[in-house]
Amino acid sequence: MEKKLPIAAMVFDMDGLLLDSERRSQEVLHTAAARIGKPLSPEVMLGMVGRNVQDGPKYLEQHLGSKELVVELLTLFVELYDEEVAQGRIPVKPGVLEVLATLDELNIPRAIATSTITPVARRKLERKSLLSRFDAVIGGDQVQRGKPAPDIYLKACQALGQEPAVSWACEDSPFGLEAASKAGLRAILVPDLIAPTERTVSLAWRVASDLHEVDRMLRAEAQVVGRTPTR
Repeated sequence: MEKKLPIAAMVFDMDGLLLDSERRSQEVLHTAAARIGKPLSPEVMLGMVGRNVQDGPKYLEQHLGSKELVVELLTLFVELYDEEVAQGRIPVKPGVLEVLATLDELNIPRAIATSTITPVARRKLERKSLLSRFDAVIGGDQVQRGKPAPDIYLKACQALGQEPAVSWACEDSPFGLEAASKAGLRAILVPDLIAPTERTVSLAWRVASDLHEVDRMLRAEAQVVGRTPTR
């Protein structure tokens, strides 16, 4: 009898992991802040990485001092960022297509767990012809508590019909990695803008340089149980 793979599902973050969007997002946030006359430091802008639609505005209010300024900033940011998405200026990260192809070959279901609100996430994925490659898209608007709470990963596993203990997660941000780890998934850190700290690494099941390495991990697991992918 064929052995079962030690992975029943895969859950991915989106921005900074599948899409090389965090750098562009930082640039757009910088532009929007400058236009309203409230420039933000690079450290403050990096602090937005991984925050959801509820937590992000609260974080910005601490630095801007008023809800009105936060609304003005985020309204302009969304307008500018939507244009980036519409014009196809958000590239796909290296290794995305390869890891998805391996998941197809191994018949492993997969979901997105992103702090981005669901309609925007779906639009970004569709723009890069990736939406149809996922069985579920769970956005930050679908949970009450955003990352680093485990809610979004628990919901993603539920949507796939799999237990967290037999699921893998891929994340690039400390908030996301903590969320996946708390939910009980095997969390793989693929760093992007934020360099991993000792604590972040301690939460990770494994650390990968990019998604090509994650693909090699999947293929190695398949070979162990005698299900070698054809590529």
